[in-house]
Amino acid sequence: MNTVPVKFIIALVFIGFFFTGCSSDEKKAKTFLTEAQGYFEKGDYAKAKIQILNAVKLVPDSLEAHDLQAKVYLKLGDAQETFKTFLRLEQLAPENMDYKLQTASFYMLSQDSHEAERRVNEALEKEPENIKALYLHAGLLGAKNQDLNSVKAVYEKILEIDKNQAKAHLIIAKICMSQNKPDEAEDRLKQALSIDPEETGIYKSLFEFYLSRKDVESSEKILKSLIGKKPKEVEPLLILGNFYGSQGKADEAEETFLKAVELDPKSPNSYMLLAKLMNSRKNPKEAETYIQKALEIEPENFEIKNAYADFHFSNNDITKAETLVDEILAKRKDYQPSKLLKGKILATRKDYDKAIDIFQSLLKDEPESGLFNYLLGSALFEKNDFDKAKPILTKALEKNPELIQAKLMMADMYYRGGDFDLAEDHVKQVLKLSPKHYKANILMGNIEMANKKNAFAKAIFEDMTELEPDNPSAWYRLGMVHQYEKNIPEALKNYNKALELNPKLMDVFTNLISVYASQKEFEKAGGLCDDQLKKVGDNPVVESIILNLKGSLLVASKKVEQGKTVFRQSIEKNPGFITPYLTLANLYTSEGKIDEAIALYLTLIEKRPEQASPHSFIGTLYEKQQKYDLAETHYKKALDIDPDYIPAVNNLAFFYAEQGRDLDRALDLARQAREKAEKNPAVMDTLGWVYYKKEFYDSAVTEFEACVEKEPKNPIFNYHLGLAYNKKGDSVKAEKALKKALELQKDFSGANEAKKVLGQL
Repeated sequence: MNTVPVKFIIALVFIGFFFTGCSSDEKKAKTFLTEAQGYFEKGDYAKAKIQILNAVKLVPDSLEAHDLQAKVYLKLGDAQETFKTFLRLEQLAPENMDYKLQTASFYMLSQDSHEAERRVNEALEKEPENIKALYLHAGLLGAKNQDLNSVKAVYEKILEIDKNQAKAHLIIAKICMSQNKPDEAEDRLKQALSIDPEETGIYKSLFEFYLSRKDVESSEKILKSLIGKKPKEVEPLLILGNFYGSQGKADEAEETFLKAVELDPKSPNSYMLLAKLMNSRKNPKEAETYIQKALEIEPENFEIKNAYADFHFSNNDITKAETLVDEILAKRKDYQPSKLLKGKILATRKDYDKAIDIFQSLLKDEPESGLFNYLLGSALFEKNDFDKAKPILTKALEKNPELIQAKLMMADMYYRGGDFDLAEDHVKQVLKLSPKHYKANILMGNIEMANKKNAFAKAIFEDMTELEPDNPSAWYRLGMVHQYEKNIPEALKNYNKALELNPKLMDVFTNLISVYASQKEFEKAGGLCDDQLKKVGDNPVVESIILNLKGSLLVASKKVEQGKTVFRQSIEKNPGFITPYLTLANLYTSEGKIDEAIALYLTLIEKRPEQASPHSFIGTLYEKQQKYDLAETHYKKALDIDPDYIPAVNNLAFFYAEQGRDLDRALDLARQAREKAEKNPAVMDTLGWVYYKKEFYDSAVTEFEACVEKEPKNPIFNYHLGLAYNKKGDSVKAEKALKKALELQKDFSGANEAKKVLGQL
């Protein structure tokens, strides 16, 4: 009797266990797959995913399991996991062209053209007539900006293989449009429609084609044809309603949207479009009702909630808009539409720093967005940070050259900076796009005024008063032109018209008062101030401005003490308003009451610690008192607050030069001031004086000559020029300049030194 070895029996047992285990795993996996397929067919993709993952754990190399897994992830919209699954399928079945091309399409989406192209070429090498590969090949050629005829040839090849490829006709139609071949484009679109007369997208393409050709009749006809083809679908009605709205046919649009509501009362889109239409028709109550109906259908729909917030924002109910936006962001902090609206709300509230933070965070995610660049640039513009605003608005215009508001802001910045040619160029671009744009025309008129072309400016402003007779802006500027031309009756007439339209416009009222002041009608102007105080009611900010004007009128009419009293009243009304402090301090200074002026500036610094100017002014007063340490301290404080505050930069540079110390620092400061205010003779003089102190006499002469050229009757400039000529050894020119200085003013600061130098020549 033969005996079976024990080791052999043990081995058989293990093999049995192994095959039993494998068989068991396969059976379990099959069960999971069957259940997953069932869930998939029912549309329960979340449960299908769970069962698929269970199956894949058991049979990690199952082609069937991974194939279904890819389909499930596609339905769930999980692009990353879908891509990973197709990569795995490509490994498991390298000869399967469909998996290879699916992977290629994902590489195309991620803009990895190299990996996509490699797979597409492999597929076409094995299957030259693979239509999916040809579509991808054409897409890759387009991404490379290949000649459109080359791209078109690929789609023609697709049609040779399968003449019923409607998609190929659609894409060729787009190519034809870009090649300015509208007849061929129309023919291709019609061929696509004849191949697939049920496809909504083809009707939409034809509609957009006719609309681009301004063929309104054919546009409407194709949409009605689609509605006739699909009478139970809401989308065609919504497209038609939007079309009517864009054509200014509000009644037809409303009727069409209401039909959509009747067809599907549970579709929120119909209500939202009705709301948009009603809001555009200045019927906010009805608009809000429709939005609320949409919210009843989908109460947690962030898109609808944000649209509701936007509705409140557009109707100037900022508080309600912000409340809704904050609710959305509390649940979904990175929801882009709400972040965007929050930024706009903050900008409207003039909380520019927080708005800028939001727009910068949006730009971080989408740095090439024209809209986000525009919004950030506009917030910086409103903050008067023009140096930062310009490059950002420039980028916004690169992305979208038709952003009218961005062009207008650029024009405004150039205008304020005194570059009228560039300002005019940008305004003309706006007016080319929108000839009757009110603000653009007003700015163009301002530019014409700045260029002393008053007749042109007047014509523009008169046109604008006809275009928008209830807008005070053009009336105000028309008054300015007449005032400049000394046509006082017309100036007053136009200023009064502007104030009639809006009595709270203080710039208009200020100009009105300036007209009477120029005619020395101080009493009448003062009476108007009293009348205006009654009109504005309890408004401390405006009252303070009016009292400051009244104080100036009293001082101009030699009633200085009464004027001082009114300036103090102005300060009491609005302790943060700087102008009355400065005017009152100047009065004290002119009277030799330096301590009173200093005390006033110290009060202002306490009230407005963020302002650089009071520190600069108080520095000059401490210099007069020869309290040089305090003067230097305040100049430096001014520059701590605003490093580019030119008066303080210039004053500190001159201070160091006068003291004969820190001359290198003085030179840096003087050059900084010269760069920022290159046409200001006082700034030129400071730089010249620093050069003089550093014994750079040629450079000093250049600066002083420029000063004298601009202000030939300034004794100090002539004096400094004479000193510099003297140091250069040009005694003739030195004598002439010094004598001129003394002729202009016998007792200017430095007169004794001038006489001394003249005595030595």
